[in-house]
Amino acid sequence: MRIFWRQFLTNFLIIALVLILFTTFTIIELKKHDKSLTKERLLTTDNLLREVIKNQIRENRTQEIDLIVSQIGEKTGIRITVIDKDGVVIGDSEKDPKVMENHANRPEVKDAISKGIGEGIRYSTTLKKHMFYVAVPIEDNTGKALAIVRTALPLISLEETFASIKSQVISLGLILTLLALILSYASSKAFTKLFEKSIRLSEQIAEGNFNVSVPISDRKGEIGKLNLALNTMAEKLDELFRQVSIEKSQLEAVLTAMSEGVMVVANDGKVILMNHALKDMLAIKDTPLGKPYWEVLRNREIMELIENSIKNLLSEKKEISLFYPTERYYIASAIPLGSLEKETIVVMFDITEFKRLEKIKADIVANVSHELRTPLTAIKGYVETLEEGAYENPDERSHFLNIIRRHTDRLINIVSDLLLLSEIERKSAPLKEEPKANFEKIDFKEIVYSSLEALKSKVEEKGLRVSVDIKENLPKFRGDGFLLGQMFINLVDNAVKYTPEGGTIGVEIKHPNSQFRIEVIDTGIGIPKEHLARIFERFYRVDKTRSRKVGGTGLGLSIVKHIVIMHGGKIEVESEVGKGSRFIITLPA
Repeated sequence: MRIFWRQFLTNFLIIALVLILFTTFTIIELKKHDKSLTKERLLTTDNLLREVIKNQIRENRTQEIDLIVSQIGEKTGIRITVIDKDGVVIGDSEKDPKVMENHANRPEVKDAISKGIGEGIRYSTTLKKHMFYVAVPIEDNTGKALAIVRTALPLISLEETFASIKSQVISLGLILTLLALILSYASSKAFTKLFEKSIRLSEQIAEGNFNVSVPISDRKGEIGKLNLALNTMAEKLDELFRQVSIEKSQLEAVLTAMSEGVMVVANDGKVILMNHALKDMLAIKDTPLGKPYWEVLRNREIMELIENSIKNLLSEKKEISLFYPTERYYIASAIPLGSLEKETIVVMFDITEFKRLEKIKADIVANVSHELRTPLTAIKGYVETLEEGAYENPDERSHFLNIIRRHTDRLINIVSDLLLLSEIERKSAPLKEEPKANFEKIDFKEIVYSSLEALKSKVEEKGLRVSVDIKENLPKFRGDGFLLGQMFINLVDNAVKYTPEGGTIGVEIKHPNSQFRIEVIDTGIGIPKEHLARIFERFYRVDKTRSRKVGGTGLGLSIVKHIVIMHGGKIEVESEVGKGSRFIITLPA
């Protein structure tokens, strides 16, 4: 019996020790893993966010920063704070930055500036709870910190999550320890054979293989119960780790859903992650995962960017132009993640629209300068002529003054149209006062006849026929009456100007499919097909000489387009040279 009891006690102590050590090890590793995943999640969000708002930081667009931070914070569930170099909060996903205190003395902020990354766990005076913080700096080209991006998660949520896991693991450990006492008594005689199987099962679980199963032959007796308990614990642990994997998958889903192109490259050059946006940007159809980036990418500039970043472990940024499948412009950044695996993340931002807007702005300045210079030069020339003596001759004086008045009227028309266009764009601009707040119920019939009455003298002068077809019982439209009147005047005036004497102009308004369909028709000279795509641009003219001759400023159709867009509609044009034009406007009811 002494041997039996000694064997029994030995079995029990060994099993209990194994369970205690395994439970402790599991708890420690789970805690480390949970904290590591949380830090990685916060750091990844920091790194991505500082690339997203780098330009806004440099240009001091605080409202846009606060909006971006709020949107990303809402989607990710992470609290995000952006702090300038002086410690002033300029963006926060949960609080108004204006009421938040200076963060210059926060430990994680100091560490981010001095060490490149800061982290810490402390009490938040803003949210009144303990938080886990991770902060990184946003640097300029010289490496000087412009601002700090800080992300945080409530510590209580992390502790509650882990407490549940810890409780389950400890409970399972205790249950198994008690079960070991009973099982070891009945299994002492077959200790060696049966316990070896239990050891092997425990080793598999310790190695992370939770897909274990106990054979039917090993499910009898106390050791069989122990094996089943270990199997149950493996299933529980498998479920817990699956939850952690789901969180990781959710983060990957966010990256995949981003409009910016994202790619993660391992140190050996193999692609670990590539979202759909980057595939679309680079026209990649095959699966890139697991392949070297130089086999996947076809752009030498991007490959050099990644190669330099991996080789030098430094962030690289470059503007890249792609001409297939369409002409696009991107800012590509390659950033080493600083992990043990030395991975590199590549982010591509589409700046095609910014490039287009820059070109439009440059064209506007050039066009305005040109349009104003011509009449001003003419006015100056005739004034100088009058000063030199022509003023004494009544006929020449009257002639020159008429020319000066005509050019002055042209200047006034250009400036008035520019002011009107600026006002429309101001009302339509995002983050401004909602334009529909000032809308009123409009009767299209009244506006059409009022516009035609304003142009009656021009119509009669050219002997044009006017056709008006407005559907009976047409419902009223909610909009800006003055601007809609300007829209009709510009379109009808254009039709009058470019329709030969004896021609026909017309206005039709229908209400199909809960929409307003407005058509302004003429039998004029028409517009060549190659010009149709550009006629709504500021100062664009099909025939510059003819346009100036009839008194056009080159802004009328641009004003019409912006008025239509402001009311949520769209405008199209159909035209054939020598047969006339048809402008079609669709407005939501």
